[in-house]
Amino acid sequence: MEDFPITWLVSVITAVAAYVLAWNARLPARARVFFCIFLLCLSVIAVLLGMRVSFDWLWPARMQPFVAILPAPAAYLGFVALTQDNGSRWNKTLRLNGTLVGLALLGLLAPLPVSPDVIILAINSLYLIGLARLLSAAPDDFPSVPGHATQVLHIAMYSTIFLIGLMVAADGLIFAVSLVGRDTELLALLTGVSGLLAGFVFVVVLVGVPFLLRASKDARTSVAPPSDADHALMQALDDIMISKELFRDSNLTLARVAKRLSVPARDLSGATNRVTGENFSRLINSYRIAYAQKALLTSQLPVTEIMFEAGFLSKSSFNTEFRRVTGQTPSQFRARGATT
Repeated sequence: MEDFPITWLVSVITAVAAYVLAWNARLPARARVFFCIFLLCLSVIAVLLGMRVSFDWLWPARMQPFVAILPAPAAYLGFVALTQDNGSRWNKTLRLNGTLVGLALLGLLAPLPVSPDVIILAINSLYLIGLARLLSAAPDDFPSVPGHATQVLHIAMYSTIFLIGLMVAADGLIFAVSLVGRDTELLALLTGVSGLLAGFVFVVVLVGVPFLLRASKDARTSVAPPSDADHALMQALDDIMISKELFRDSNLTLARVAKRLSVPARDLSGATNRVTGENFSRLINSYRIAYAQKALLTSQLPVTEIMFEAGFLSKSSFNTEFRRVTGQTPSQFRARGATT
C-alpha cells in the first residue's frame, strides 16, 4: 500500500462525512460548521500522515502542527453550539476560543524554544478537559437536542473525548520519545500508528452514530413508557403555564417550575421526556411560540417586541424555534395570517 497510504482512506471517509453533515438540517448551522471543520481537519491530517509515512516527504511534517491545533477546539465548539444560541454569550465564547487558538498558531510560527508537540499537547489537553466538563451538563442544557436523542448525544461526546484522548496520548508519547532520542523511524512509526488508530476509532463512531440516530426515532418512549403520574404531572404543568404564563419569564428554569409544582426537578424532566419526546427547554419554547403566534395575528406589535414578550432574549433563537414549530418565519406567519 505504499502507492496509496491507508490513512488516505480515512481522509476520504471523513471528507464525505463532512459533506453529508453539512446538509443535516437537524443540527443548528453553527454546530454543523464546527463539526465539519473537525472532520475536515482530521481528513487533512490523514493526508499529511500518508505523505510523511509512505513517501517520506518533509514538508507535510512542517504543515501538520498547524492543522493538528484545530480539531479539538472545533469539536468543543460544535458541542457548545448545541447549548448556546447566537446571542452575546455565544459571541463571547467564539472570541475567547478564537483568541486561544490564534495564540497557539502564533506560538507555532514564533521562534520559541518550545517544540510544536508541546503546544499541540497543551491545546488538546485543554479542550479534552472542556469536553469532559460538558458531560456533566443536564439534558435541558442542550435545547436544540430532542429529549429522545440525549443518549445519542452522550455517545457522540464520549467517542469524541476518546478520540482526542487518543491523540493526546500519542502526542505525549511522541514528545517523550523525541526527548530521549532522535530515532526518525520510531517517530514515523508512532505518528503513523497514532493516525491510523485515531482514524479507525472515528470511522467506527461515524458508522455507528447514524444508525443510533435512526433507531432513536423509533424508541422515544421504549425505555420507559409514560405512566399515569407522568401524564398527571404534565397536565399540572400545562395548567400552570396557561394560567400563570410562566413561560414569559426569560430566566425560567426547570428547578423553579419543579418547585412550583412541588416535585423533584428530575421527575419533571423525566416526565417531559417520556410524554412529549422533547426536553424541558423545547417544551417551554413551544408555549412561547404559541403565545407569539397569537400575538402576531391579534396585534400590530413589532416582531422584536413580541419576541421579548414571549420570553425569548435572542432573535436568532426565536426565529429558529418559530421555524421549527411552524415551518415559517414570524414575518411569514403574520403575512399569511393576514390574508386568510
